[in-house]
Amino acid sequence: MKTVNVAEAKTHFSSLIDIVESGETVLICRRNLPVAKMMRVERPGSWDLKHRTEIGWAKGTGVKILGDLTNPALPAADWDMMQ
Repeated sequence: MKTVNVAEAKTHFSSLIDIVESGETVLICRRNLPVAKMMRVERPGSWDLKHRTEIGWAKGTGVKILGDLTNPALPAADWDMMQ
């Protein structure tokens, strides 16, 4: 189990989430006294947690967007064609 203080947890929160997602538990302390424990949430079935986004207005309807939303949908060469 990894142990961190509150300041370190605030600074490295994203990397702590990655650690927890891999299955390790993280204990968060204030003045060397444990105050919180971060652990992975077990989900039924095999969930691919990466590249899966629920649309806010459709939350709960089962509508999912799969893939990487940070890449353009069209290649750069095709943008000229759309003008």
